[in-house]
Amino acid sequence: MKKLNSIALTALTALFAFSGIAFAQDAAQPPGTPAPQDSSNSKVIKEKRADLREAVKNILGNFKTESKDLRIETKEKMREATTSTERREIKKGAIEERKDLIETRKAGLVEIKDQRKELVEERKEGKAEMRDQRKELARQHGNAMGQRFGVAIKQFDNLSARIQSRIDKLKSAGIETNSAESALNTAKLAMEQAKTDAKALSDLVAQVNSTSDARALRPQIEAAVKVVNASIKSAHKALEYAGKALIVLSRPTKPATSTLPTIQ
Repeated sequence: MKKLNSIALTALTALFAFSGIAFAQDAAQPPGTPAPQDSSNSKVIKEKRADLREAVKNILGNFKTESKDLRIETKEKMREATTSTERREIKKGAIEERKDLIETRKAGLVEIKDQRKELVEERKEGKAEMRDQRKELARQHGNAMGQRFGVAIKQFDNLSARIQSRIDKLKSAGIETNSAESALNTAKLAMEQAKTDAKALSDLVAQVNSTSDARALRPQIEAAVKVVNASIKSAHKALEYAGKALIVLSRPTKPATSTLPTIQ
């Protein structure tokens, strides 16, 4: 009887180990994947684009104002001119000045166009940096979850081995253990499913490389994390059931009591 009580106590201790499993399960809850931070380069590009738009307005505005002033000045000179030769020279000078204004406007717009091209290149570099950030965050998120799931699965393996050891001791003591063995086999199947799902998550994270689309892989990784988390919960529940079945078998049976007839 003492031997059976000792086995029962050990089985209870094994069941209490589920608190560690529960901790691992809680640790496996998938947190939200952090979004990549907007780089300072992106803000600088936005400011430069605004400056260029303002510069274009200034160039066009100056051209319009100077062209208007040139027309007014030319009209005044033409009114004051007394000969046709003088008028031709005034007109010729006005044409040359307008050409200079057009060239100045053109040069300014060309310079802005070149600066815009540079901004496009900077923007491409910024987008590439953002893509790299997304890939790195996807890798970090997937690897972190994989490590957490790995801790839970390792604890499952340890607890499964301990339950199996207790079952073997009960069998050697002549106790029928079919119910506990069946429950443990079910738990082992759930554990194998969790390992398979965890491996699928690991393989998916491994696909995040320099040529992959992290934005497309992110929802796949999050979905895979949810699948593994569900498998972890199922394995935990199955192991808990196996532990309880073991405790039931470990309880010492009370001897049957008989009621003696009352002597009249």
